[in-house]
Amino acid sequence: MSTQNKTSIEIELKKLNSNFNTLNKIMSNFLIIATTESTFKKLTNNEIKKIVPTVSETIKSINESIYS
Repeated sequence: MSTQNKTSIEIELKKLNSNFNTLNKIMSNFLIIATTESTFKKLTNNEIKKIVPTVSETIKSINESIYS
């Protein structure tokens, strides 16, 4: 295998890795949303507005711990 082919393969593998990392972030957030959805169904709009900042901060913390 030539050096150029190896370089092309490495570039494609790096792109795939980046795509998988993005997919993992999306799925992590989806999992959080899916598991909290039943909780949100029980709340009023005002109650949801009160807890959304906390939920957002939790999601941010999870993403930072997974991908930092």
